[in-house]
Amino acid sequence: MKRKPVRRIVTGHDDQGRAVILFDDADTPNGFSSDTIPGFGASVAWFTPAGAVDHVTDADPAPAGAKIDFPAVGETVVRIADFPPDAVYPQNAGDAVFDEIGAHEEREAGEQHSSGKHFWFHRTESIDYAVVLEGEITLLVDDGEVTMRAGDVAVQRATAHAWSNRTDEIARVLFVLVGTDPISPAEIASRRAGDKAAEPA
Repeated sequence: MKRKPVRRIVTGHDDQGRAVILFDDADTPNGFSSDTIPGFGASVAWFTPAGAVDHVTDADPAPAGAKIDFPAVGETVVRIADFPPDAVYPQNAGDAVFDEIGAHEEREAGEQHSSGKHFWFHRTESIDYAVVLEGEITLLVDDGEVTMRAGDVAVQRATAHAWSNRTDEIARVLFVLVGTDPISPAEIASRRAGDKAAEPA
């Protein structure tokens, strides 16, 4: 199934320092469509490495064919993902998904407390801003869930989570992912306990 294109517009500067439209792509060059999961795919509109952000050159940091994973510390990724209905995933959905995106380590990190309740559970060392563009999707965490619709925003703070599409239409979600310093759920729990112990009675 061919994905709907993601138009990408990028601004820049000319040699006189005037603002210009640098790219106006009918479809974002860096994208993939799954061969095994109908309707599943994603496009990376932009990527910035850690350190100073380049506002000078005309280089495209997310060209066709570049492999852009979850961000490392200080990196950012803008990704638009299409989630098909849960019903279309194969029987071995978890294996299929994480084989496709090469994220078995993130899958393992997300399974600690999820009790296998959904095949999409994973955890990344990042803060993610997720905006539903089209459709409806349910965000699951270890303890709770919420259904999001077009225009809703989630701030996902390095938590184990999954995306479940319980409808019969594809859901399209925009993600801005910012790589953060690694911290495990156990360390977060320990720090929270320490902070509470230090609070005055």
